[in-house]
Amino acid sequence: MEEIKIIQPVTVKTIVTESLKDSLLSELDALLKQIETELQYLSFKIKRTALELEKKHSEELSIIKNEFENEKNKNYEKIRKIKENMEAIKNLSLGEEIVKGSVERIVNIKIGDNWSKLENCEILLKDNEVIEIRKVGC
Repeated sequence: MEEIKIIQPVTVKTIVTESLKDSLLSELDALLKQIETELQYLSFKIKRTALELEKKHSEELSIIKNEFENEKNKNYEKIRKIKENMEAIKNLSLGEEIVKGSVERIVNIKIGDNWSKLENCEILLKDNEVIEIRKVGC
């Protein structure tokens, strides 16, 4: 076998624009509202379950309350992280390049290829449009 195809990761970066910042903040804001709604539902559920179980089994009540409190604490932690991310997004400089993620590409390699030339390929986006494919060895 003298040639094979491999799958290789490609870094996807995007240029920070007002539009990108607005989009990211909107996504996080929607997620924040969803988690806050879940917290309200959990609070309601805790109260309802407490009323039902107070009459029956106090041991079960404390176990269930602990489970609900743990779930609430997880949601509060999510909210804290979302707010940190929102603040970080607000502090991004326009024109700055940030990593958006990665995709994979198929590469043909053969005996004698220089491996370092196959690495470090990047795609650069601006407002979801591909503006550059950086051939840092690809």
